[in-house]
Amino acid sequence: MQISLATTIPKVPSFSTYYPSTSNQTQCNVQKPSRGILTQAHVSLQAPCAVKSSSTGFLSAIERAIEEEEYRKARAEVIRKGLNVEGYSIEGHSIGGHETCVIVPQLKAAFDIGRCPSRAVHQNFLFITHAHLDHIGGLPMYIATRGLYGLKPPTVFVPPSIKEDVEKLLDVHRSMSQVELNLDLIALDVGETYEMRNDLVVRPVRTHHVIPSQGYVIYSVRKKLKKQYIHLEGKKIEKLKKSGVQITDSVLCPEVAFTGDTASDFYLDPRSADALRAKILITEATFLDDNCSVEHAREHGHTHIYEIMEQAKWIRNKTLVLTHFSPRYSIEEIRQGILKLQPQISAKVVALTEGFKSMHL
Repeated sequence: MQISLATTIPKVPSFSTYYPSTSNQTQCNVQKPSRGILTQAHVSLQAPCAVKSSSTGFLSAIERAIEEEEYRKARAEVIRKGLNVEGYSIEGHSIGGHETCVIVPQLKAAFDIGRCPSRAVHQNFLFITHAHLDHIGGLPMYIATRGLYGLKPPTVFVPPSIKEDVEKLLDVHRSMSQVELNLDLIALDVGETYEMRNDLVVRPVRTHHVIPSQGYVIYSVRKKLKKQYIHLEGKKIEKLKKSGVQITDSVLCPEVAFTGDTASDFYLDPRSADALRAKILITEATFLDDNCSVEHAREHGHTHIYEIMEQAKWIRNKTLVLTHFSPRYSIEEIRQGILKLQPQISAKVVALTEGFKSMHL
């Protein structure tokens, strides 16, 4: 059967729709960086060979020490691979409009796959939040590479509204490349639960983007003694257990939540309660300053750092991992943006900045 790309693949808005150029001054005063996005492969990590200063002696030494300290911080940020928070490793890239793929190796899970970083290939579960290319563009490559490496077909979760189109997209790639692209494609809707393993389940959570979208909450499954048996001694509890009595209840504890792209309405939605009390919430903060307004962020289905400040009272997570910053920001500007948050929030915020440039390198 012939498949027309024009009719089967949904049209994705251009990059400029969400990250407008400097000509669009009425909505967003964008300061476009003079240098491109920095990756480890693009940056020279040699220390500064000289410090220009009008001062001499003691002042010159202080200036040189400050510059070298800033260089060391910048170098550490650029070469850092991932974060370690609450017993989990968080790895990957999330650069607004370019690519998002966030990996949690302990869960064998990747969230979104804008391109296909090598670290994502070995994750058995892939959770797609929505169909913009910077979040789903690497899907065929991810499946094909797992097949090339002889890994088992992955389990890929998508919002139900895009499952049919994803199947058509993969059929096009099968036809063009003459490969099988084996996977277990699951349309998991908000309100449904999927068992990843006997001690882990996942549930989608509603998010608020410009196209159909959803986040995901991963829960650990724990056993808790039923209330009617709490007063019993250990031997009596053991006797009941051996006799076949169900003495425990299963309790779901939210561990890691991932939103993908979303407007700040997510924080006010009652159905977001589990995501907002998970140990780790991985969410977006696309805009960090006054060059783009809150209204602009909302219009394009994104969150401004000022809105996180406004909704801080709802955030009960132990760690808040911020992602999806606009590529116009440097690592230092991201750090300064986070410092705008209330102390009780900024103290538990970490930023995923892999792939961003530093003004000191």
